[in-house]
Amino acid sequence: MTQANAITLLLVDDSRVARLSLMRQIKSLTAEFDILQAASADEAQQLLTEQDADIALIDFNMPGRDGLVLAAELRESHPNMRMALVTANIQQPLVERAKELGMAFMGKPTNVDDLASFLRVTP
Repeated sequence: MTQANAITLLLVDDSRVARLSLMRQIKSLTAEFDILQAASADEAQQLLTEQDADIALIDFNMPGRDGLVLAAELRESHPNMRMALVTANIQQPLVERAKELGMAFMGKPTNVDDLASFLRVTP
């Protein structure tokens, strides 16, 4: 059920365990979130045809299109969506490419303080 003041967050990661871990951290924060989950770029795009999201947390390594390709597509179709690349693949060229797309960058495993800072909420 959608909360009136809730922030809609799109969580895109092919790992169910990673999604569950992020959801646990997000639910520990003080703000209300409606969380949409997708296991691939295609699934994320399909979800966004049905519902808008304010924020997206996107993994890099996924089957099919990677997280940066998805982010570039979302930047075109949803220019006001705040996005962060959330990945264990911490290489400087990847960080730089994310920043070029206007994304924040968070390494896995994430921590609640970094997540709260990106989401602009109190931990």
